[in-house]
Amino acid sequence: MGSYKLIDTFVNDDIINQRISLSVPLDHRHKKSEKITIVANITQKYEKKLHHDASKVTFPRDSKPIAYIQGGPGFSCTVPLSNSGLTKVLLDNGYQIIFYDQRGTGLSTPLETKQLLDFGTVDEAVEYLTRFRADSIVEDLEHIRSELFGKQKWLIMGQSFGGFCCFTYLSFHQESLESVFVTGGVPPVGYIADDVYSQTYKRTAERNVHFYAKYPQDKIRVKEILGYLRKNEVILPDGGRLSVERFQQLGLNFGGSGGTDSLHQVVVEFSWALESIGHPTYAVLSKIQLMSRFDTNILYALFQECIYADGKGKATDWAADRLRYADGNEQFVLNDELLRSEKPVYFTGEMVYKSMFDDYAQLRPLKEIAMALHSYSDWTPLYDPSGFRTLTWEKVPVVAATYYYDQYVDFDLTMRVKTNLFNGNGNLRQYITSEFFHNGLGANPEKVVGSLLKLLKNEVD
Repeated sequence: MGSYKLIDTFVNDDIINQRISLSVPLDHRHKKSEKITIVANITQKYEKKLHHDASKVTFPRDSKPIAYIQGGPGFSCTVPLSNSGLTKVLLDNGYQIIFYDQRGTGLSTPLETKQLLDFGTVDEAVEYLTRFRADSIVEDLEHIRSELFGKQKWLIMGQSFGGFCCFTYLSFHQESLESVFVTGGVPPVGYIADDVYSQTYKRTAERNVHFYAKYPQDKIRVKEILGYLRKNEVILPDGGRLSVERFQQLGLNFGGSGGTDSLHQVVVEFSWALESIGHPTYAVLSKIQLMSRFDTNILYALFQECIYADGKGKATDWAADRLRYADGNEQFVLNDELLRSEKPVYFTGEMVYKSMFDDYAQLRPLKEIAMALHSYSDWTPLYDPSGFRTLTWEKVPVVAATYYYDQYVDFDLTMRVKTNLFNGNGNLRQYITSEFFHNGLGANPEKVVGSLLKLLKNEVD
């Protein structure tokens, strides 16, 4: 065992959770750079004989460690409080799970608005932020693996952005990996942010068509709500502003199971408040505020496009904002003509816009930093495409759950990446389904993980 600090241990529902903290360089390329703290939670089936000493982290002799890489960017892992869901599926298959709070999230050294504003200049803040991308996350994971398991390989599982991190891991440390599970997260290697959002708008338009087909009466309700927001300044409980664009951003919920239905409930509640009392209630405004997490997870907003910047000379330049005005996307932009027409106004999806840095309370002070990030072009490489052509199944097997109706990680781009990157070498075996949306792993972990395990064991013809 290596050098780490055990900060919490508890047993619940026949599982043991142990949180450890480790010190790592802010910049792994320069080991003498300032240090930050990262935190990981280790979850195992509780065995009294093995885990009798709560002051130590102990693994079985025949351990099968798997590191779970959370989606995002900018989100921490949830500590499992019961032996259920994904945790139960992995534990029942003999794994010990390492849930890592990515740097800047959870109990790891956080990134908050005040902290970024304390830098002397915008450029200093941007340079600091560039150390929180997938390449740094992977180096943190390598440090955790080495400290806990020495030279032993481990498995990694990445959900959404976590899958992007898996491909970065494969690019630079494939020798440390036993196998790789990716769920809704094959990154668009070889494509730029513009390519991604061209596809994302198409998928989001499809989800809007579904929404209005299921709830046709919402076409009028949404226009009434947006008309009200155009004429009135509406302030949310935390001081943020509910603008037209912010209300449209609720379409982010289309990407998960039940998201269409939950948005309909908000539309009805808001519309009825306008009809009955002439203004939205505190309750509905509070719900709307809580439906997005950009204020509590500022990296999610700041890095939404940076995750597609692979190498120098590739500034994202507000790709989603620009492409909103591309031909074919007219229903995403509210104007008088659209309000008067029979066409519905579309909700947007997993996109970040300039207006968000006016509308969200915690993002508002970061507007200048966000502008600088979107013009920044001195990015480090995230992938080594040449290495994937020779990354055969025998070296490191990669299995992926790919969702046909994924609003966030485009199906067509995923299939192109598989062809371009692996060049028909037999790796990246897929469980392709239209049964689930982007959150399939959370919706039915038994089926998704079970299908990936069958692929891994060559049990699928």
